[in-house]
Amino acid sequence: MSLLAKIEYIHRELDIPAEQILAISFTKKTVLELIERCVVKNVNICTFHGLGNSIVKMSASPELGARELIDDAVIADFIRRKIAEFCQDEKFWRMLNDYILFYYSAPASPGEFVDFAARISFNRLYLRRALKGVEPKEFIRSKEEQLIANWLRIHQLEYRHQIQYPFTEARYRPSFTVGDVYIDLLQINRDGSSPQGKEYLRELKWRRKIHQKYQTKYVELYSYQ
Repeated sequence: MSLLAKIEYIHRELDIPAEQILAISFTKKTVLELIERCVVKNVNICTFHGLGNSIVKMSASPELGARELIDDAVIADFIRRKIAEFCQDEKFWRMLNDYILFYYSAPASPGEFVDFAARISFNRLYLRRALKGVEPKEFIRSKEEQLIANWLRIHQLEYRHQIQYPFTEARYRPSFTVGDVYIDLLQINRDGSSPQGKEYLRELKWRRKIHQKYQTKYVELYSYQ
């Protein structure tokens, strides 16, 4: 390890006493390994938490440093109890829902990529599934679609993702189908253009016409670029 080599160098070459050398690592496992392999004895090797604990012991409140770190199970139980307590407040419950919606969102939108191959690669590697999940070999196409899917799921609205519109043989799959309501998430710029180009806008006009023709319930949601 480079850290061990540095310890040996500053001790032997720079003549720094071992007691004045402090080596810090992130995990207890690594610290134990460093202690075992370090050829310079009496070096202070600890985790960040261990260092903080020792500083607290030397402070005006040494009794704090004598306490053990809180166990993960204790922390999890505390969080569960507090959430159950706070969720009695409707405002907090809505805020928690919003947090879950955004937590299950991708870090970027496929619309930010310049070619189809990059978009597919992004979907497969980074885009998390919605809370409900999607059919095998299908992907939620953007972080905005994930927000919609999760919102529908949390509000107990059963949806189907990207299924064929039943009233025409032409290929058309709305983003979401909820009962007899069809929802399209559209990539539209604020000036009315689209990053998908003019053909995309012409298809959008066609979609509106077939919904008018068959008198189906149609909702447009816009993802502004």
